[in-house]
Amino acid sequence: MFKKILVLFIFHSFLYAQVEDNLYPLNAIDHLLTTEVKDVLSKNIEDKRVVFLGESEHHIGSDFLAKTAFVKYLVEEKGYKDIVFESDFFGLYFDHKKYNVFPLWSMSKQCQELFEFLEKNNITLWGLDNQTHSYYSYHNYVNKIETFLKENGIAYHDDFINSVQKIIKYGTMAKKEFTNDEVNALLNALDNYLQNDKIQSNKLWYQIFESFKSTVQIYTINSSSTEGIPIRDKQMAKNLSFLVHQFPDKKFIVWLANAHMAKYEYEFMKGKTMGSDFNRLNPNISYHIAVSSIHMPYRKEKYIEKSAKDATNLLHFLPSTKQNYFIDSKKLIEEHTEFETKEFEGMFGFKKTKTNWFKHFDALVFIGIGEKSVLLK
Repeated sequence: MFKKILVLFIFHSFLYAQVEDNLYPLNAIDHLLTTEVKDVLSKNIEDKRVVFLGESEHHIGSDFLAKTAFVKYLVEEKGYKDIVFESDFFGLYFDHKKYNVFPLWSMSKQCQELFEFLEKNNITLWGLDNQTHSYYSYHNYVNKIETFLKENGIAYHDDFINSVQKIIKYGTMAKKEFTNDEVNALLNALDNYLQNDKIQSNKLWYQIFESFKSTVQIYTINSSSTEGIPIRDKQMAKNLSFLVHQFPDKKFIVWLANAHMAKYEYEFMKGKTMGSDFNRLNPNISYHIAVSSIHMPYRKEKYIEKSAKDATNLLHFLPSTKQNYFIDSKKLIEEHTEFETKEFEGMFGFKKTKTNWFKHFDALVFIGIGEKSVLLK
């Protein structure tokens, strides 16, 4: 028994040492990135046009503050001039304004410094979401589509325009406003438009019609999360891929949830496969940074202490759960290929947390003392 315990101790000590070689302390949240971490990032993103910045939950303000520090670095020192939010693709394509971004960010107290920085540095805001939630879409979607069809001599019926209007007006509640026949008629019309030569030759409008078709699906017949999430994630990957190809000279920062940007598709992700779908469409052009805050008002200290003592938990690798750290997963796997298959518990926003975090993400960022997001009134 003693020998078995000794072997396990030596094994875990060995793992700890390997991770420790790629673990870097970070500064306090208001000046987070150290010179050493910037050097690591500089090497890892040298050939990357897309940098994903994930958060564990949409309500964690300390995740937002940490991500803002990375945005500043990427803009000021690496020349990234465009940021894509997990927000309305259509609205932000035509109107790059803060008010078209989901309020959970645009109205978060912890994101105000971010948006002030983006405006000051003339950073263009984009969206990748097929959900048509934005101010711009609500007021302009129907008119833009109708104008495009008219100007290109493409026939349409009033029933189609009326159905588009209902989708935009009612959003996620649109299912109650349609009969099954009306939904099928709208989807058939969109299928016909996607086969139209003039629309197929216009890359932007083909993308808009394709994205809108998926919007109709998740707002009506596939409105449950089980059905809707895979549709949404696949379309978000296509929308982001469109932006990357439409603007080949641009470098993009992508602001979203950790769960949507994981690099590999696993069953437990339950359809949140945007990151893996994007990777398949655009191999080797992206770098994925996941952020998680440890101590939160709703987490019990005993739970965190227990997790830190557990050799199968990521917190076990941290010298302190109350400090900020950066793990270079990319280099860790390159140097120690056995970590490609090792699974650990974590707190990066997944319902089932035991997985291969080092393979999911190129970098893991831990914020010791977290805080919830505060929405402005």
